[in-house]
Amino acid sequence: MKIATHTAAVLGAFTLSAAFVHGQARTFLEDIKTFRQIGPNDSEYLGGSFDVTLIDGLAIILPCGAQPPGHPFYIPPSLGCAAGTTALVDRGDLDGDNLRDGGRYYSVGQIFTARQVEPFQTSLVELFSAPPSDLSRPQGGFNWRDNSVVLFFDLVTNPANLQGYEITRYLSSRPYLNTELRRHRKEIVPGTYTFKFPALGSDSQNPASFFVQVGHREMVEAYPGPGGTSVTSEGISVGNDFRVTNDDFWRGDRMEIDPRVVFTLEWEGFNQSTFVAGDRIFFSVKDRATGDIVYPPFPPFNQTFPQLIGSGQLGIPTFFELGPAFFDVGEERTAEIIFRRNNPSGNATDISSRTFTWDIDFIDTYAGYLLENFPASTDVGLTAAGEDFDGDGFTNLEEYALGTDVLDPADVPNPTPVLVGNAQQCVLSIPKRPFVGASLSYEVQYTTDLVTWITITDSDPNWFIEFDNEELYQVRSAVPFGEQPCLTRVQIVQNF
Repeated sequence: MKIATHTAAVLGAFTLSAAFVHGQARTFLEDIKTFRQIGPNDSEYLGGSFDVTLIDGLAIILPCGAQPPGHPFYIPPSLGCAAGTTALVDRGDLDGDNLRDGGRYYSVGQIFTARQVEPFQTSLVELFSAPPSDLSRPQGGFNWRDNSVVLFFDLVTNPANLQGYEITRYLSSRPYLNTELRRHRKEIVPGTYTFKFPALGSDSQNPASFFVQVGHREMVEAYPGPGGTSVTSEGISVGNDFRVTNDDFWRGDRMEIDPRVVFTLEWEGFNQSTFVAGDRIFFSVKDRATGDIVYPPFPPFNQTFPQLIGSGQLGIPTFFELGPAFFDVGEERTAEIIFRRNNPSGNATDISSRTFTWDIDFIDTYAGYLLENFPASTDVGLTAAGEDFDGDGFTNLEEYALGTDVLDPADVPNPTPVLVGNAQQCVLSIPKRPFVGASLSYEVQYTTDLVTWITITDSDPNWFIEFDNEELYQVRSAVPFGEQPCLTRVQIVQNF
Protein backbone atom coordinates (compact mmCIF):
# COMPACT_ATOMS: atom_id res chain seq x y z
CA MET A 1 0.00 0.00 0.00
CA LYS A 2 1.48 3.33 -1.06
CA ILE A 3 -0.14 6.67 -0.62
CA ALA A 4 2.27 9.50 0.09
CA THR A 5 5.63 9.89 1.73
CA HIS A 6 4.17 11.55 4.81
CA THR A 7 1.12 9.31 4.82
CA ALA A 8 3.22 6.13 4.91
CA ALA A 9 3.87 6.72 8.60
CA VAL A 10 0.16 7.10 9.14
CA LEU A 11 -0.59 3.80 7.47
CA GLY A 12 1.88 2.08 9.74
CA ALA A 13 -0.24 3.03 12.72
CA PHE A 14 -3.80 2.88 11.41
CA THR A 15 -6.00 0.65 9.27
CA LEU A 16 -7.76 2.90 6.78
CA SER A 17 -9.53 0.44 4.49
CA ALA A 18 -12.70 0.14 6.59
CA ALA A 19 -13.11 3.91 6.64
CA PHE A 20 -12.83 4.14 2.86
CA VAL A 21 -15.25 1.28 2.30
CA HIS A 22 -17.82 3.36 4.16
CA GLY A 23 -16.94 6.45 2.13
CA GLN A 24 -15.37 8.40 4.97
CA ALA A 25 -12.51 10.83 4.51
CA ARG A 26 -9.83 10.65 7.18
CA THR A 27 -7.82 13.51 8.68
CA PHE A 28 -4.64 13.12 10.73
CA LEU A 29 -3.07 15.81 12.90
CA GLU A 30 0.49 15.38 14.13
CA ASP A 31 2.29 17.73 16.49
CA ILE A 32 5.93 16.58 16.28
CA LYS A 33 8.78 17.49 18.61
CA THR A 34 12.24 15.94 18.85
CA PHE A 35 14.47 16.39 21.90
CA ARG A 36 17.96 15.34 22.94
CA GLN A 37 18.82 14.97 26.61
CA ILE A 38 22.26 16.47 27.29
CA GLY A 39 22.64 15.87 31.00
CA PRO A 40 20.76 14.60 34.03
CA ASN A 41 18.44 17.61 34.10
CA ASP A 42 18.75 19.30 30.73
CA SER A 43 17.48 18.76 27.19
CA GLU A 44 17.72 20.56 23.89
CA TYR A 45 15.04 20.90 21.20
CA LEU A 46 16.10 19.53 17.82
CA GLY A 47 13.12 20.80 15.83
CA GLY A 48 9.62 19.74 14.95
CA SER A 49 6.56 20.40 12.85
CA PHE A 50 2.77 20.56 12.86
CA ASP A 51 1.44 18.33 10.10
CA VAL A 52 -2.08 17.77 8.82
CA THR A 53 -3.10 15.15 6.25
CA LEU A 54 -6.52 14.55 4.70
CA ILE A 55 -7.11 11.38 2.70
CA ASP A 56 -10.35 10.70 0.81
CA GLY A 57 -10.04 7.64 -1.39
CA LEU A 58 -7.38 4.97 -1.63
CA ALA A 59 -5.49 2.93 -4.24
CA ILE A 60 -3.81 -0.24 -3.02
CA ILE A 61 -0.71 -0.83 -5.15
CA LEU A 62 0.19 -4.51 -5.47
CA PRO A 63 3.72 -5.67 -4.55
CA CYS A 64 4.77 -5.80 -8.21
CA GLY A 65 4.05 -2.08 -8.14
CA ALA A 66 4.69 0.38 -10.94
CA GLN A 67 6.54 0.16 -14.21
CA PRO A 68 9.93 1.86 -13.99
CA PRO A 69 10.24 5.50 -15.10
CA GLY A 70 10.87 5.73 -18.82
CA HIS A 71 8.79 2.59 -19.55
CA PRO A 72 5.15 3.71 -19.09
CA PHE A 73 3.63 0.84 -21.03
CA TYR A 74 0.77 -1.53 -20.37
CA ILE A 75 1.92 -4.99 -19.26
CA PRO A 76 -0.55 -7.90 -19.38
CA PRO A 77 -0.96 -10.40 -16.55
CA SER A 78 2.16 -12.48 -15.97
CA LEU A 79 3.75 -14.78 -13.42
CA GLY A 80 5.83 -11.90 -12.16
CA CYS A 81 2.76 -9.77 -11.57
CA ALA A 82 -0.33 -11.94 -11.75
CA ALA A 83 -2.75 -9.03 -11.85
CA GLY A 84 -0.88 -7.31 -14.63
CA THR A 85 -1.05 -3.55 -14.98
CA THR A 86 -4.49 -2.42 -13.98
CA ALA A 87 -4.40 1.37 -13.66
CA LEU A 88 -3.24 4.32 -15.74
CA VAL A 89 -2.47 7.54 -13.88
CA ASP A 90 -3.93 10.59 -15.57
CA ARG A 91 -2.85 13.21 -13.04
CA GLY A 92 -0.97 13.44 -9.77
CA ASP A 93 1.55 11.45 -7.76
CA LEU A 94 0.23 7.99 -6.93
CA ASP A 95 3.21 6.43 -5.14
CA GLY A 96 4.20 9.40 -3.00
CA ASP A 97 7.72 9.92 -4.37
CA ASN A 98 7.03 13.61 -5.15
CA LEU A 99 7.25 12.92 -8.91
CA ARG A 100 4.31 13.32 -11.28
CA ASP A 101 2.99 9.96 -12.46
CA GLY A 102 0.80 11.09 -15.35
CA GLY A 103 0.98 8.52 -18.16
CA ARG A 104 2.43 5.76 -15.98
CA TYR A 105 0.84 2.36 -15.43
CA TYR A 106 0.49 0.69 -12.04
CA SER A 107 -0.69 -2.63 -10.74
CA VAL A 108 -3.56 -1.67 -8.44
CA GLY A 109 -5.46 -4.36 -6.58
CA GLN A 110 -8.27 -2.30 -5.07
CA ILE A 111 -9.44 1.26 -5.33
CA PHE A 112 -11.83 3.54 -3.42
CA THR A 113 -12.81 6.87 -4.93
CA ALA A 114 -13.12 10.17 -3.06
CA ARG A 115 -16.66 10.68 -1.73
CA GLN A 116 -16.55 13.79 0.44
CA VAL A 117 -13.66 16.11 -0.49
CA GLU A 118 -12.90 17.63 -3.88
CA PRO A 119 -9.30 17.22 -5.08
CA PHE A 120 -7.02 19.87 -6.64
CA GLN A 121 -8.53 22.82 -4.77
CA THR A 122 -5.86 23.87 -2.28
CA SER A 123 -7.01 27.51 -2.42
CA LEU A 124 -10.21 26.46 -0.63
CA VAL A 125 -8.43 24.67 2.24
CA GLU A 126 -7.87 26.52 5.49
CA LEU A 127 -7.59 26.28 9.24
CA PHE A 128 -11.06 27.47 10.19
CA SER A 129 -10.66 27.68 13.97
CA ALA A 130 -8.20 26.65 16.67
CA PRO A 131 -7.72 27.05 20.43
CA PRO A 132 -6.36 30.44 21.60
CA SER A 133 -2.69 30.64 20.66
CA ASP A 134 -0.19 32.65 18.63
CA LEU A 135 -1.15 30.73 15.48
CA SER A 136 -2.49 33.17 12.86
CA ARG A 137 -6.03 32.80 11.49
CA PRO A 138 -7.63 31.76 9.21
CA GLN A 139 -4.86 30.14 7.19
CA GLY A 140 -2.57 29.54 10.13
CA GLY A 141 0.44 29.96 7.89
CA PHE A 142 -0.06 26.46 6.49
CA ASN A 143 1.53 25.35 3.26
CA TRP A 144 -1.15 23.15 1.79
CA ARG A 145 0.20 20.72 -0.76
CA ASP A 146 -2.11 18.91 -3.18
CA ASN A 147 -1.12 15.27 -3.58
CA SER A 148 -4.39 14.22 -5.21
CA VAL A 149 -4.58 11.67 -8.01
CA VAL A 150 -6.81 10.84 -10.96
CA LEU A 151 -6.40 7.36 -12.45
CA PHE A 152 -8.25 4.98 -14.78
CA PHE A 153 -9.08 1.43 -13.69
CA ASP A 154 -9.41 -1.54 -14.69
CA LEU A 155 -7.23 -2.33 -17.70
CA VAL A 156 -7.33 -6.10 -17.15
CA THR A 157 -10.97 -7.05 -16.54
CA ASN A 158 -12.71 -4.21 -18.41
CA PRO A 159 -10.30 -2.39 -20.74
CA ALA A 160 -13.07 -1.12 -23.03
CA ASN A 161 -14.89 0.75 -20.26
CA LEU A 162 -12.22 2.30 -18.14
CA GLN A 163 -13.59 4.30 -15.23
CA GLY A 164 -11.85 7.35 -13.81
CA TYR A 165 -11.29 7.57 -10.08
CA GLU A 166 -10.33 10.61 -8.01
CA ILE A 167 -8.32 10.27 -4.81
CA THR A 168 -8.10 13.40 -2.69
CA ARG A 169 -5.00 14.01 -0.60
CA TYR A 170 -4.12 17.30 1.04
CA LEU A 171 -1.02 17.70 3.16
CA SER A 172 0.47 20.55 5.10
CA SER A 173 3.57 20.86 7.23
CA ARG A 174 4.43 23.80 9.44
CA PRO A 175 8.12 23.34 10.37
CA TYR A 176 9.90 24.60 13.46
CA LEU A 177 13.67 25.05 13.62
CA ASN A 178 15.76 23.94 16.59
CA THR A 179 15.78 27.58 17.74
CA GLU A 180 11.97 27.87 17.70
CA LEU A 181 10.79 25.77 20.64
CA ARG A 182 9.09 28.75 22.28
CA ARG A 183 7.26 29.62 19.04
CA HIS A 184 6.23 25.98 18.61
CA ARG A 185 4.80 25.87 22.12
CA LYS A 186 3.05 29.21 21.77
CA GLU A 187 1.43 28.36 18.42
CA ILE A 188 0.46 24.69 18.81
CA VAL A 189 -1.49 24.13 21.99
CA PRO A 190 -3.97 21.48 23.18
CA GLY A 191 -7.55 21.92 22.07
CA THR A 192 -9.85 21.41 19.07
CA TYR A 193 -8.69 22.35 15.57
CA THR A 194 -11.28 22.77 12.81
CA PHE A 195 -10.23 22.53 9.16
CA LYS A 196 -12.31 23.50 6.15
CA PHE A 197 -11.88 21.50 2.96
CA PRO A 198 -13.72 21.85 -0.38
CA ALA A 199 -16.70 19.49 -0.45
CA LEU A 200 -16.91 17.09 -3.37
CA GLY A 201 -18.15 18.87 -6.49
CA SER A 202 -17.14 22.37 -5.38
CA ASP A 203 -14.76 24.78 -7.08
CA SER A 204 -13.71 28.41 -6.68
CA GLN A 205 -16.89 29.63 -8.42
CA ASN A 206 -19.20 27.28 -6.52
CA PRO A 207 -17.49 26.59 -3.22
CA ALA A 208 -18.92 24.22 -0.64
CA SER A 209 -17.24 23.25 2.59
CA PHE A 210 -16.46 20.00 4.33
CA PHE A 211 -15.46 20.59 7.96
CA VAL A 212 -13.24 18.36 10.07
CA GLN A 213 -12.58 18.72 13.80
CA VAL A 214 -9.49 17.20 15.42
CA GLY A 215 -8.95 17.12 19.18
CA HIS A 216 -5.31 17.57 20.18
CA ARG A 217 -4.44 16.36 23.70
CA GLU A 218 -1.59 17.66 25.79
CA MET A 219 1.60 15.71 25.18
CA VAL A 220 4.56 14.62 27.28
CA GLU A 221 7.48 17.04 26.87
CA ALA A 222 11.19 16.88 27.60
CA TYR A 223 12.35 17.80 31.10
CA PRO A 224 12.16 20.47 32.46
CA GLY A 225 9.12 21.05 30.25
CA PRO A 226 7.35 24.26 29.28
CA GLY A 227 6.80 25.18 32.92
CA GLY A 228 10.39 24.81 34.05
CA THR A 229 10.67 23.53 37.59
CA SER A 230 7.51 25.16 38.97
CA VAL A 231 4.46 22.93 39.29
CA THR A 232 2.20 25.98 39.12
CA SER A 233 3.52 27.24 35.77
CA GLU A 234 2.00 26.71 32.35
CA GLY A 235 2.14 23.40 30.46
CA ILE A 236 2.54 19.89 31.79
CA SER A 237 3.33 19.70 35.49
CA VAL A 238 6.86 18.82 36.50
CA GLY A 239 7.08 15.06 37.00
CA ASN A 240 5.24 14.38 33.75
CA ASP A 241 8.19 15.48 31.61
CA PHE A 242 10.44 12.84 30.05
CA ARG A 243 13.89 12.40 31.59
CA VAL A 244 16.38 9.53 31.70
CA THR A 245 17.09 9.12 35.41
CA ASN A 246 20.44 7.26 35.41
CA ASP A 247 22.04 10.42 36.79
CA ASP A 248 25.38 8.88 37.85
CA PHE A 249 26.28 7.71 34.35
CA TRP A 250 26.43 11.06 32.60
CA ARG A 251 29.73 12.48 31.41
CA GLY A 252 29.07 15.91 29.98
CA ASP A 253 26.32 15.63 27.36
CA ARG A 254 26.33 11.83 27.04
CA MET A 255 25.96 8.65 29.07
CA GLU A 256 28.70 6.06 29.57
CA ILE A 257 27.81 2.35 29.78
CA ASP A 258 29.87 -0.83 29.69
CA PRO A 259 28.30 -3.04 26.98
CA ARG A 260 29.47 -6.25 28.69
CA VAL A 261 27.40 -5.60 31.80
CA VAL A 262 23.60 -5.78 31.92
CA PHE A 263 22.38 -2.20 32.23
CA THR A 264 18.90 -0.90 33.00
CA LEU A 265 17.99 2.41 31.36
CA GLU A 266 15.42 4.15 33.54
CA TRP A 267 13.20 7.14 32.83
CA GLU A 268 10.20 9.11 34.05
CA GLY A 269 7.43 11.06 32.31
CA PHE A 270 5.09 8.36 31.05
CA ASN A 271 2.22 7.79 33.43
CA GLN A 272 -1.57 7.69 33.58
CA SER A 273 -1.86 11.41 32.86
CA THR A 274 0.39 11.41 29.77
CA PHE A 275 -0.35 7.94 28.34
CA VAL A 276 -3.86 7.21 27.04
CA ALA A 277 -5.48 4.27 25.29
CA GLY A 278 -3.98 3.77 21.84
CA ASP A 279 -0.64 5.40 22.65
CA ARG A 280 2.51 3.44 21.88
CA ILE A 281 6.17 3.70 22.87
CA PHE A 282 9.08 2.44 20.77
CA PHE A 283 12.75 1.96 21.70
CA SER A 284 15.84 1.64 19.53
CA VAL A 285 19.56 2.33 19.49
CA LYS A 286 21.01 4.02 16.41
CA ASP A 287 24.42 4.56 14.91
CA ARG A 288 25.30 8.11 15.83
CA ALA A 289 26.90 8.87 12.46
CA THR A 290 24.41 7.30 10.05
CA GLY A 291 21.17 7.19 12.03
CA ASP A 292 20.70 3.50 11.17
CA ILE A 293 19.01 1.29 13.77
CA VAL A 294 21.53 -1.15 15.27
CA TYR A 295 19.31 -2.39 18.11
CA PRO A 296 17.04 -4.34 18.24
CA PRO A 297 19.19 -6.65 16.13
CA PHE A 298 17.81 -8.17 12.94
CA PRO A 299 19.30 -10.76 10.57
CA PRO A 300 21.51 -9.35 7.80
CA PHE A 301 19.67 -7.70 4.91
CA ASN A 302 16.42 -7.52 6.86
CA GLN A 303 14.88 -4.15 7.56
CA THR A 304 15.18 -3.03 11.16
CA PHE A 305 12.43 -1.41 13.20
CA PRO A 306 12.22 0.09 16.68
CA GLN A 307 10.97 -2.25 19.36
CA LEU A 308 7.45 -1.72 20.69
CA ILE A 309 7.82 -1.54 24.46
CA GLY A 310 4.66 0.29 25.57
CA SER A 311 0.98 0.07 24.63
CA GLY A 312 -2.43 -0.53 26.10
CA GLN A 313 -1.63 -4.25 26.21
CA LEU A 314 2.04 -4.01 27.25
CA GLY A 315 1.53 -1.28 29.85
CA ILE A 316 3.51 1.89 30.50
CA PRO A 317 7.28 1.23 30.57
CA THR A 318 9.60 3.03 32.98
CA PHE A 319 12.80 1.17 32.05
CA PHE A 320 14.51 -0.93 29.40
CA GLU A 321 17.17 -3.54 30.10
CA LEU A 322 20.11 -3.65 27.71
CA GLY A 323 21.59 -7.12 27.74
CA PRO A 324 25.31 -7.84 27.28
CA ALA A 325 27.14 -8.55 24.00
CA PHE A 326 24.97 -6.40 21.71
CA PHE A 327 27.56 -3.62 21.54
CA ASP A 328 31.35 -3.31 21.72
CA VAL A 329 33.61 -1.12 23.84
CA GLY A 330 34.36 2.08 21.92
CA GLU A 331 31.07 2.29 20.04
CA GLU A 332 29.24 5.62 20.03
CA ARG A 333 25.47 5.26 19.75
CA THR A 334 22.23 7.19 20.26
CA ALA A 335 19.29 5.76 22.18
CA GLU A 336 15.85 6.81 20.99
CA ILE A 337 12.36 6.60 22.41
CA ILE A 338 9.42 7.46 20.17
CA PHE A 339 6.08 8.23 21.79
CA ARG A 340 3.24 8.08 19.28
CA ARG A 341 -0.31 9.06 20.09
CA ASN A 342 -3.33 7.39 18.49
CA ASN A 343 -6.42 9.24 19.64
CA PRO A 344 -9.28 8.95 17.10
CA SER A 345 -12.49 10.94 17.21
CA GLY A 346 -14.99 10.48 14.41
CA ASN A 347 -13.22 10.85 11.07
CA ALA A 348 -10.11 12.50 12.54
CA THR A 349 -7.18 11.23 14.58
CA ASP A 350 -4.53 12.92 16.70
CA ILE A 351 -1.30 11.04 15.91
CA SER A 352 1.08 13.52 17.56
CA SER A 353 4.53 12.23 18.46
CA ARG A 354 7.53 12.97 20.62
CA THR A 355 11.04 11.67 20.01
CA PHE A 356 13.50 11.64 22.90
CA THR A 357 17.14 10.83 22.24
CA TRP A 358 20.34 10.68 24.26
CA ASP A 359 23.88 9.74 23.32
CA ILE A 360 25.63 6.71 24.80
CA ASP A 361 29.35 5.94 24.71
CA PHE A 362 30.09 2.28 25.36
CA ILE A 363 33.15 2.22 27.57
CA ASP A 364 35.51 -0.21 29.28
CA THR A 365 34.97 -0.54 33.04
CA TYR A 366 36.56 -2.80 35.61
CA ALA A 367 33.24 -4.60 36.05
CA GLY A 368 33.22 -5.61 32.38
CA TYR A 369 36.94 -6.41 32.37
CA LEU A 370 36.41 -8.71 35.35
CA LEU A 371 33.83 -10.76 33.44
CA GLU A 372 36.21 -11.33 30.52
CA ASN A 373 39.63 -11.72 32.15
CA PHE A 374 39.26 -13.97 35.19
CA PRO A 375 38.63 -17.72 35.01
CA ALA A 376 34.98 -18.62 35.52
CA SER A 377 35.74 -20.59 38.68
CA THR A 378 37.70 -17.80 40.38
CA ASP A 379 36.78 -16.93 43.97
CA VAL A 380 34.75 -13.73 43.86
CA GLY A 381 36.80 -12.23 46.67
CA LEU A 382 40.02 -12.49 44.62
CA THR A 383 38.56 -10.57 41.68
CA ALA A 384 37.59 -7.45 43.66
CA ALA A 385 39.21 -4.23 42.47
CA GLY A 386 41.26 -3.80 45.64
CA GLU A 387 42.60 -7.40 45.71
CA ASP A 388 45.88 -8.65 44.24
CA PHE A 389 44.99 -11.81 42.32
CA ASP A 390 48.49 -12.66 41.05
CA GLY A 391 50.33 -11.55 44.20
CA ASP A 392 52.70 -9.13 42.48
CA GLY A 393 52.08 -6.25 44.86
CA PHE A 394 49.68 -4.34 42.60
CA THR A 395 45.92 -4.42 42.95
CA ASN A 396 43.68 -5.79 40.24
CA LEU A 397 42.41 -2.27 39.55
CA GLU A 398 45.94 -0.86 39.20
CA GLU A 399 46.95 -3.55 36.73
CA TYR A 400 43.73 -3.02 34.77
CA ALA A 401 44.26 0.75 34.61
CA LEU A 402 48.00 0.58 33.83
CA GLY A 403 47.71 -2.13 31.19
CA THR A 404 49.43 -5.17 32.71
CA ASP A 405 48.19 -8.75 32.99
CA VAL A 406 46.20 -9.21 36.18
CA LEU A 407 46.85 -12.99 36.01
CA ASP A 408 50.65 -12.84 35.50
CA PRO A 409 52.86 -12.04 38.54
CA ALA A 410 55.81 -11.32 36.22
CA ASP A 411 53.91 -8.57 34.38
CA VAL A 412 53.87 -5.55 36.68
CA PRO A 413 53.29 -1.81 36.15
CA ASN A 414 56.40 0.36 36.14
CA PRO A 415 55.45 4.05 36.10
CA THR A 416 58.88 5.71 36.35
CA PRO A 417 59.64 9.45 36.20
CA VAL A 418 62.44 10.70 33.93
CA LEU A 419 64.64 13.81 33.94
CA VAL A 420 63.95 16.15 31.03
CA GLY A 421 65.81 19.15 29.61
CA ASN A 422 68.60 21.32 30.91
CA ALA A 423 66.55 22.19 33.94
CA GLN A 424 66.50 18.52 34.88
CA GLN A 425 62.80 18.54 35.67
CA CYS A 426 61.07 15.34 36.68
CA VAL A 427 58.38 14.15 34.24
CA LEU A 428 56.06 11.21 34.83
CA SER A 429 53.92 10.04 31.87
CA ILE A 430 51.10 7.55 32.37
CA PRO A 431 49.34 6.18 29.25
CA LYS A 432 45.67 5.76 30.07
CA ARG A 433 43.66 2.65 29.37
CA PRO A 434 41.59 3.28 26.21
CA PHE A 435 37.83 3.90 26.33
CA VAL A 436 37.51 4.07 30.12
CA GLY A 437 35.68 7.40 29.94
CA ALA A 438 34.97 8.82 33.39
CA SER A 439 34.97 5.41 35.09
CA LEU A 440 38.62 5.89 36.16
CA SER A 441 40.65 8.82 37.41
CA TYR A 442 44.44 8.91 37.37
CA GLU A 443 46.32 10.83 40.07
CA VAL A 444 50.00 11.18 40.99
CA GLN A 445 51.36 11.68 44.48
CA TYR A 446 54.86 12.85 45.45
CA THR A 447 56.90 12.82 48.65
CA THR A 448 60.13 14.26 49.96
CA ASP A 449 60.50 11.95 52.96
CA LEU A 450 58.72 8.71 51.94
CA VAL A 451 56.32 9.32 54.82
CA THR A 452 53.98 12.07 53.72
CA TRP A 453 52.45 11.73 50.24
CA ILE A 454 50.83 14.75 48.53
CA THR A 455 48.41 14.46 45.62
CA ILE A 456 49.36 16.78 42.77
CA THR A 457 46.64 19.32 41.91
CA ASP A 458 46.44 22.31 39.61
CA SER A 459 47.49 24.61 42.47
CA ASP A 460 50.46 22.57 43.70
CA PRO A 461 53.59 24.80 44.02
CA ASN A 462 56.08 22.01 43.30
CA TRP A 463 54.42 20.10 40.45
CA PHE A 464 51.94 20.86 37.71
CA ILE A 465 49.66 18.69 35.58
CA GLU A 466 50.93 18.93 32.02
CA PHE A 467 48.40 16.64 30.30
CA ASP A 468 45.13 15.08 31.42
CA ASN A 469 43.21 13.87 28.38
CA GLU A 470 41.69 10.59 27.21
CA GLU A 471 45.09 9.14 26.28
CA LEU A 472 47.66 10.52 28.70
CA TYR A 473 48.14 11.76 32.25
CA GLN A 474 51.46 13.58 32.67
CA VAL A 475 52.98 15.68 35.48
CA ARG A 476 56.14 17.78 35.56
CA SER A 477 58.07 19.15 38.51
CA ALA A 478 58.14 22.91 38.83
CA VAL A 479 61.72 22.93 40.21
CA PRO A 480 64.89 21.09 39.11
CA PHE A 481 65.83 17.67 40.42
CA GLY A 482 67.80 18.15 43.61
CA GLU A 483 65.49 20.82 44.88
CA GLN A 484 62.63 18.36 44.44
CA PRO A 485 63.31 14.56 44.36
CA CYS A 486 61.53 12.39 41.79
CA LEU A 487 59.68 10.31 44.34
CA THR A 488 56.21 9.61 42.92
CA ARG A 489 53.50 7.01 42.91
CA VAL A 490 50.30 6.54 40.88
CA GLN A 491 46.83 6.43 42.40
CA ILE A 492 43.88 4.93 40.48
CA VAL A 493 40.39 6.02 41.51
CA GLN A 494 37.37 3.97 40.39
CA ASN A 495 34.41 6.32 39.90
CA PHE A 496 31.79 3.72 38.95
